[in-house]
Amino acid sequence: EADVSFGILFDDEKFDGNDIRRVGEEFLYIELAGHHVETWEDCEFDTIVCTDPHSYNTFKNEYPEVDFEEFADDPMMPFEYDEQWNADGEIDVLHWTQAVEELVSEGHLELSGTELDYTVTYHDPCHLGRYNDEYEAPRELITATGCTLDEMPRNRANSFCCGGGGGGLWMDFEEEPKPSEERIREALEDTDAGSGVEKFVVACPMCMTMYEDGRKTGGYEDEIEIVDIAELIVEAIGKADEAKVDIAAD
Repeated sequence: EADVSFGILFDDEKFDGNDIRRVGEEFLYIELAGHHVETWEDCEFDTIVCTDPHSYNTFKNEYPEVDFEEFADDPMMPFEYDEQWNADGEIDVLHWTQAVEELVSEGHLELSGTELDYTVTYHDPCHLGRYNDEYEAPRELITATGCTLDEMPRNRANSFCCGGGGGGLWMDFEEEPKPSEERIREALEDTDAGSGVEKFVVACPMCMTMYEDGRKTGGYEDEIEIVDIAELIVEAIGKADEAKVDIAAD
């Protein structure tokens, strides 16, 4: 929509390694990191854009810390890369909300800020917010669509984890309520809009999975919808295009 040139790695894209590292598989993490940085060496690009805050944090902050030279000659490691990756930060690593917020602010998506009229609340993902201090880009995108953003009491640096990070996505929670259920309750009961909140907005695929589950297990299916910011942007673009057609017809 913004006429940006971009590419993806297709079959060469593997898991970033964040959760694998968190559960203790350090050498598999090194293997994945080595594969990616070696693959990137054969590509021409200026910026890496991540849809997942965990990938964003891993690529931006953790891959540059890996001593690839230590492992490059290991026959068990499927890479020969032996440098420090992105040591000088010459490659920008962005979460997609940062990249798209820049496009919106420059007018490339031609949003008027009046396309949608939902009342929503937003959940700060840990690896975008607390880990990397990015709180405003997602909010700028939400308001750019015309939505009214009603903040939860626990937001930004005081946000409440969805429970999925660090391998939590694959674990069963014995506590009641589950973190995801408690967070949705907070959205519907503790925000100023209360039950008037129509959509619970996320910026992380892991958060999406956790809250879709919490919405079902907590009995909130009829009360609120879980959406990614990207869904709001796409819907707003569609509304903007419809408005252009109506104006042209007039």
